[in-house]
Amino acid sequence: MDNIKLSVRELVEFIYKSGDINVRNLSVDRAMEGIKAHKILQNQMGENYHKEFYLKNEFILNDIMFLVEGRADGILIEDDEITIDEIKSTYTELSLINDEYNNAHMAQAKCYGYMYGLLNNLEKLNIQLRYYNLDTKETKTIKQKFSMEELKVFFYTLLNTYIDWADTVINLRKERNKTIKEISFPYENYRKGQRDFSVAVYLSIRSGKKIFAQAPTGVGKTISVLFPAIKSLYEKNSKIFYLTAKSSTKTIAFNTVKMMYEKGLKMRTTVITAKDKICFMDETKCEPEYCPYAKGYYDKLNIPLRETIKNDCMYDREFIERLGKKHELCPFELSLDLSYMSDIVICDYNYYFDPRVALQREELFNKDKDILLIDEAHNLEDRARNMYSPEIIKEEFYEVYKIMKSEKSLSKELFNINKKFINIKKSIDEAQILKVPPEELIDALRKFITKAEKYFNEKKSEKVPDALTDIYFKSTFFIKISEIMDDNFCYYADLTNNKTMVKIFLIDPSQVLKEIEKKARSSIFFSATLTPLKYFRYILGGEEDDYLLKLSSPFDINNLNLMITSDLSMKYTKRDSNIEKACEYINTLITEKKGNYMIFFPSYYFMNKVYSVYESLYDTFNITVQSQGLNEEEQRDLINRFENEHNVVLFTVVGGIFSEGIDLPLEKLIGAVIIGTGIPQISFERNIIKSFFDEKMNSGYDFAYKFPGFNKILQSAGRVIRTEEDKGEVLLIDSRFCQYTYLKLFPDHWKHFKKICSAEDIKKLL
Repeated sequence: MDNIKLSVRELVEFIYKSGDINVRNLSVDRAMEGIKAHKILQNQMGENYHKEFYLKNEFILNDIMFLVEGRADGILIEDDEITIDEIKSTYTELSLINDEYNNAHMAQAKCYGYMYGLLNNLEKLNIQLRYYNLDTKETKTIKQKFSMEELKVFFYTLLNTYIDWADTVINLRKERNKTIKEISFPYENYRKGQRDFSVAVYLSIRSGKKIFAQAPTGVGKTISVLFPAIKSLYEKNSKIFYLTAKSSTKTIAFNTVKMMYEKGLKMRTTVITAKDKICFMDETKCEPEYCPYAKGYYDKLNIPLRETIKNDCMYDREFIERLGKKHELCPFELSLDLSYMSDIVICDYNYYFDPRVALQREELFNKDKDILLIDEAHNLEDRARNMYSPEIIKEEFYEVYKIMKSEKSLSKELFNINKKFINIKKSIDEAQILKVPPEELIDALRKFITKAEKYFNEKKSEKVPDALTDIYFKSTFFIKISEIMDDNFCYYADLTNNKTMVKIFLIDPSQVLKEIEKKARSSIFFSATLTPLKYFRYILGGEEDDYLLKLSSPFDINNLNLMITSDLSMKYTKRDSNIEKACEYINTLITEKKGNYMIFFPSYYFMNKVYSVYESLYDTFNITVQSQGLNEEEQRDLINRFENEHNVVLFTVVGGIFSEGIDLPLEKLIGAVIIGTGIPQISFERNIIKSFFDEKMNSGYDFAYKFPGFNKILQSAGRVIRTEEDKGEVLLIDSRFCQYTYLKLFPDHWKHFKKICSAEDIKKLL
């Protein structure tokens, strides 16, 4: 018998969900406040109350077995009466709430009632909705008595409404499984190392483990992880998340699935594009008063969504934009709804790891069944730090205070926040870690949030200042992170740029990532630059028994002419005195062997300093100096020059937009010069990381500076050899690379490097 597994919430939302998209309803804090409301009301009920009661039943309809599960907020058993308790938090005035306030709320409670009644052979029971006003802290109860027969009729009416869609889901699943079984590896042969990589990925998924794989350029990483992940889905109701930090990698992943689709694979695949990039409006404001694509979104969604799932498989940005325009649907929310029904979701890291994003569509994740394919995984460490390191700035609150002065209740709380900031400002002279949490400031933020929620609720159909909405979301997130803080975080305050900032800083992201990853079935971390592997296994949330895989480059190592200046240090204290010599080395390389080059510098400041010296010594007609903050069109123009011209030399920076994710094979890029060891600029935050890991592992400098820096060097150098036919030059200008501590980090295809100590040496090696 075919089966469908679904939650009570899914069943009810399928039938009842309606209305607009509204940013004010998407607050992470609403979820937090709702949880608190549940706890308050559950704890009032005494020993006869069983909270968070898990229910699971099987129902047969039209030869389909429905496995329905859910969690009732509470079951009250007293005086021989059973009451199903469903708690809802709200900012709506309780006097406006009656039996018909929200049919979905009562439907959900009635489903729980029927399931509980079946399990306990009841003839009747009570259904109770308790609405808790988050502002007034008052409760309103709506209570009704139902016979089991009434609840049965109601429940099967819901299932009957769902049955056509259930048939569709079952047929699509059968089609998917059949094509997964039949699909073969889409290339005639495996590349060197590719089969080993694919087998390792498959075994990791089957055993529910993580793997950390360093797979150099040319192995074919995308198909090597996607193909075994797809094969592992056969007859399993799982979802693959292909997570990446860059748009270009999303395109590669989508095209790889599309190639298999063209060979017969039928798997729904969605690309999620960032809201601000895909939004149809001039401003990204999810308010029905402003945006026609947000207004009535859920009323317009069902028919086009179901038709799309039935008839199409591949949903990239262009497809979603066409569908959104045709049916006047928000393309971003549409991509999330398509993702929910998809087998493969291709998106940025933040849709899985960032709590601000993930909480808004929690039903998207299957948790224990998700397969995570984490591309360019070396980027995840700093991305995770940023996701969990919120900051709040005094001056932003004071500006909103001035805007909101006429709103007495709200402005009072904003003024109070400003006072708490001033107290912190008086206690410090420079950036410093706060020895105790700023509880008074956090309490003031809580009071502001409550008043802001009330204000938003009162102004439902009116425009509210964007600055107020902005600091509201910043405040809610700051409080959320303050509630999960442990020893891996710290608070610090800073007074730079005439601003007073308080920040929660995530020092060690390993535990945060581990908590998220342990809910998934398997996590596959892969990159060309995951050095050293044990460091990344630790920092990205792995365990000692998770797998490590280091693959060799499939290319002939002699195609890369790797040179290191053994005579020239680019240490911060010495580099200025070595600028002229560095310029001589650069000029020798790009004039002796003409072609397209990228010259990578440790910072924009130093790059401009070197360029000033270079242009006083040599011809610069073919040199372009990258400016900071290039937009996408300017980036594309520069890439087009590499693709269509000869003798282009770009001065750019390590770790910038041209050091990763750029594919310029053959004559499009024949060499790179990298100045320095890539270590991040010394900063207050980096030194916090250094101190933390010095104390924890006696490896502070490595964790804070050396390992992140060296991976940037590997990325920059990796632009040069992209195919089997590529031959190219890489010149590392820094004698520190000749030290043992760096040499032991070198990948195997770098072990043949040559030391140079003069321009003549370069000429001889070209």
